[in-house]
Amino acid sequence: MNGRWSSTKIWFALLLTASISGCAALKPEPKPLPAVITYISEEYLNVNTDLSEDRLAAVGITAGTSFASTYEGRTVKALLGTSYSDVERGEWIAQIEEDGNMQLAISFGHAAMELDCSVGDTLFVHPPK
Repeated sequence: MNGRWSSTKIWFALLLTASISGCAALKPEPKPLPAVITYISEEYLNVNTDLSEDRLAAVGITAGTSFASTYEGRTVKALLGTSYSDVERGEWIAQIEEDGNMQLAISFGHAAMELDCSVGDTLFVHPPK
């Protein structure tokens, strides 16, 4: 009887493990955050948005976090940094501006030109996985 009971315990443990793993796989991916472009700087063509620091933090994007943004089928990877020195020349960086909202830029580049976007357009920020 001990052999059968041990075998039953093993099968139960395997079934429980598979069920728990299956539940984790069913967890939906976080939805991308819409970010409306509110301003594009004239000199560097940095893209300012209405996406707040609090909304970014709520999905796990804080200083030092890399994330993806998409616009019109194009995806760029950026780092939420505190200064342009956080990334190499030509890399994408996001920063929180004085108004508390995210700006997307390229170090020594022109983000709005690269994305071909305008004020009023919406890009999407994807939470890290």
